[in-house]
Amino acid sequence: MIKARFTHYLLMPLLLMSNLALAAQSIDKQIKVTDDLRLNVKVLRGEVKIRSWDKQEIRIQGTLDELSEGFVVEQQGNFVTLEDKMPRQFSGKNNSGSSLIITVPKNLSLYAEGISSSYNLSNLVGDISINTVSGDIKAVKLIDKVLIHTISGDIVSDGLKGNIKLDTVSGAIKDQNSAGEISYKSVSGKINANSRATKVSIEQVSGDGKVMLQKVDKLQVRSVSGNIVLSLSALESVANLESVSGDIKLELPLLINARFSLNGGPGGKIYNRYSDDKPTKEKYSPTSYLKFQTGSPTSDIKINTISGDIELTIRM
Repeated sequence: MIKARFTHYLLMPLLLMSNLALAAQSIDKQIKVTDDLRLNVKVLRGEVKIRSWDKQEIRIQGTLDELSEGFVVEQQGNFVTLEDKMPRQFSGKNNSGSSLIITVPKNLSLYAEGISSSYNLSNLVGDISINTVSGDIKAVKLIDKVLIHTISGDIVSDGLKGNIKLDTVSGAIKDQNSAGEISYKSVSGKINANSRATKVSIEQVSGDGKVMLQKVDKLQVRSVSGNIVLSLSALESVANLESVSGDIKLELPLLINARFSLNGGPGGKIYNRYSDDKPTKEKYSPTSYLKFQTGSPTSDIKINTISGDIELTIRM
């Protein structure tokens, strides 16, 4: 049986104001959707809030971009597309763009995209993917699989849980209260996180990071031309930390069962303020090393740097 396909175009007249600018048009539309909703949202500029309710319906409220050619609602089975239709070519120098609140069922698959649009999402469960160019993204209480990517925008998140990827090029990442498995990637931006995730991956280039963690199973860190401070309350398996032209500071609990292997590399130094063990250096070699263990080792901590300092200290 071929599923019916419905497309609604809410084409609204354009009003001329005294300054000959185009006026933003309002929208308030509601549609029923199926349980296994797959939603695509495309708003190129402006601000979009996506929040959940207990109805199996989608509601779109707010105002369209002043250059909008109409709001498109396309529905085919469990697939729904929402788009504020824009001209093929437009200048980003106009006013702020769309201002929309989209209310959706809590459980769904969501893909949202934009150019200079900022997204604010909360209380969603499912496969969530958000991509913008220069817009900021705020995400609160998203659960399951979460991918957030922006090029020159900032990411602010709170209470994410599941398989999480936060990625920005020249923006900052600020994450708190996340859990599960998380990946942070930033180029030319800062990473500031306080997470309960048990599997953590961090990649940063030309930016500094400060990441506070609790009980971690696996930790993977790579930093280039940036400094990073890491703090753990416990380590179950392994931590691999690497830096090039950047310092690594690792704060650890007073008691930890671990084997340590530190390589200062050429141009780097090791500062051990965690134990009484001293770094060693081979004759005629610029590289310093430090190997020791604490307690009954059940985990491994490996740190390597080139042209950067390594510091071990006690977590306060």
